[in-house]
Amino acid sequence: MMKLQTDVQRRVAPGLEGLEQIAWLMDRAFTIPGTNIKVGLDAILGLLPIGGDALTGLIQIGIVLVALVHFKVPRAIAARMVANVLLDIGVGAIPLVGDTFDAFFKANTRNIKLLNEVQEQRAEQKPVSTLSSWVFLGVIAFILVAALALVVIGFIAVVSWLIHRPMV
Repeated sequence: MMKLQTDVQRRVAPGLEGLEQIAWLMDRAFTIPGTNIKVGLDAILGLLPIGGDALTGLIQIGIVLVALVHFKVPRAIAARMVANVLLDIGVGAIPLVGDTFDAFFKANTRNIKLLNEVQEQRAEQKPVSTLSSWVFLGVIAFILVAALALVVIGFIAVVSWLIHRPMV
């Protein structure tokens, strides 16, 4: 069996070694010279406008699909994994800000950690806890609703100003 070649030897639940290897390659395979910052293909390919983030997003979605179909993670945890992917793709698509975000967020590593926790809880025959995933999803939903509300308020303010401005 091939030994897992990662920057840090992690305790990985049986069957997750291949997914951990993909997460390592996508998130932590290279060290930025002169720093201790580790990046992977996600951050490097993310430098390519639009296409790079789309390509890495496909790989990230593949990891989530394997977690959902093969490992049968609870829906709340799968939804959290999808939220991690969407956050990584969405923010990653913003020039410069997204490139920095990609170097630090590491969605693949986060998702493998979630999957690993599920597998460990199952191995110990404990019920799989989804509370932290529900809280995470609730916070994300609140932020999105608040942002949408601000956009709507801004739109109404601009339209109101245009209607009521004095004509010159």
